Order: sequence, then C-alpha cells, then structure tokens
Amino acid sequence: MAYLLLAFAAFYTLLWAAGLLLTLKSDGERNLPVPVIGLLMFLGLSGYVGMAANEAMNNPPKVTADNFGKLSTGMSLDDVKGVLGEPAPADKDFDLASYRISFPEPVTRRLRGGMKHADRIEANVKLKIVGEPSKANLRRGEGLGAPANAERGGLMGLTLVLTENENETRIVEGEHWTYEDDMSAEDVAKKIAEAIDATEAWSAEGSTDDEPTMVTITPALEANFGSACNDGKCTIQVAAASEPEEEGADLDVTGAVRIRSRADGKPADLRGGEDETFVHIWQENGVLLDADFSTDHRMVIAGFIKGELVGTTQSGLGIETEEDAAE
Repeated sequence: MAYLLLAFAAFYTLLWAAGLLLTLKSDGERNLPVPVIGLLMFLGLSGYVGMAANEAMNNPPKVTADNFGKLSTGMSLDDVKGVLGEPAPADKDFDLASYRISFPEPVTRRLRGGMKHADRIEANVKLKIVGEPSKANLRRGEGLGAPANAERGGLMGLTLVLTENENETRIVEGEHWTYEDDMSAEDVAKKIAEAIDATEAWSAEGSTDDEPTMVTITPALEANFGSACNDGKCTIQVAAASEPEEEGADLDVTGAVRIRSRADGKPADLRGGEDETFVHIWQENGVLLDADFSTDHRMVIAGFIKGELVGTTQSGLGIETEEDAAE
C-alpha cells in the first residue's frame, strides 16, 4: 500500500509542479499561492510516504500466514522470535475476545484470568510424623522410638526409599539420621528433612511453622522438575527394617510415619507439580502505509511449556479455522 500511495503522491507532485510552471508562464493575472501550496503539500507527502515505503521495504511484515506455517512444536522462544520477530511487551494488555482468539489449548489449564506466565511448581510428597516420644513398655504402634518392624511401627531402623526414574536413594535411621530418646515429632521431621536435603537427587523441608510435623519432599534434579514426577517417574516409600517372617503377612511400618495419610507403606507417586508455562503475543497492524495490501490486524499467540512451543493460535492471517469453516 505504501508504494501505491508513493506513486499517487509523486503523480500529484508533478501535476502541481506543472501547474506552477504554467502559472509562471501565463501573461494574465497570476495566483501563485495556490500551486505553490499544492506543490509543497505533495512534496511533503511524497517525502513522508517515501520514508514509509523504504521502512516497509527494509522491514517487511513478519506476522504472516507464511511465517505462521513455519512454526512447529518443540521450537524455543528464540526460534519463534527468529520467525516472527520480537513479541509484544509481556505487560501489554490485549482484548483477545475482539479478535476471536484465545490461548493455545495446552496452556489454558494453567493460564487463567489473563495470565501470561506461570512459574514452575515442583511436584511433592509430604511425610507426616505421628506419635509420641519414646516411653517405657512400648506397645505396638506407640512411640516414635519403637523399632520399625513387624512388631512395632516406630522409627528405629526405618528406611525411606526415594525413587526418581530408575535411580533409588535410601534414607536409613541410624545411618543417615539418628533417633534420640524422647525426640518429638517436630524434631524427627527436621532430622529426616536434613538427611534427605543432603542428597543430590532430592530436596526437603521439615518442621515449618505452618506444618511442624510434616516433611515436604521435592525432586532436585532438573529432569524431574515441574510435572515430570507426575508421570510416575518419582515415588516415595516407607520401608521397615525387616521383612515379615511369613509371606503375605502384614508389615506395620506406619505407626510413626504416613505418606499423605497413606497407611500401607506402599510407594506413593509425587503429585501437584506443574511445568513453567507462558505465552507470548505477536501483533502487526495492517495500516495504510504497511508494505502489503491488507489492513487487517494480524496476531499470533504462541504457548510454551518448559520453554518449548506446544501450541499456537492466530487471527487476521487469512487462514481459515475450523470455526470459520463451520460458519
């Protein structure tokens, strides 16, 4: 469009220039201000449109149907920038409904209410330490100082088995942390958390002000960040110091520790994790001086999970959507 307007301005510049020459050559009464003003106006317009045409030629539209077709799942944000250029500022508001456009489906579950970015949340499992400090004449299931075996569901010798992918980490009482007489549930939670936190694969926080008898365990390896552990790649299990003598016999190891209220000692998957999710918006306004012949507002929204492109939507690119076809 800029080139057509440039041709239009140049034509009328020549026309007013010719009019000024004829006026100067005429023998009758001259009205010079009119052709001079007209010539100056179209000279200015020609210069302005010429700069706009040069800018359009040097910076052609990037938010186009052709470039949209170059986007593919798995691209990084930098890859998408290489195709579409720099996105709009993250804090810029858009009335997406007016463009009949919404966030890509894979990211809408996390990004609600106009959100454009959600940080990673690690999946986690909580261990609850229950019971009272060690007492004389312990009965089965009583006292944190009881042995963790078929007869007593305590802490002495208890093992926590932490599994991520095919790797296994064991935290053993008496080896990685030691129970002391009259230790409270809060003290036990803190000790266990410190032992887990000292490992390479796991992080833990225990005995906080809000949850004094809880140990919150999260993965520390990047491969398990976010929702990776939600895919069954990470488990936590409470194991006893000894196995039942009879096959199939129940092994009570839950008198002192529970995994999110589980009371069977079986492995528990980590839950609740979310990967980092964000969207970016690219927009170009098809105005009069644009390089193409379209006056549509062109927009592309790209959604990313864990830094990789997972979905795109567009408006104004001349691409027929399923909704358009249905109408």
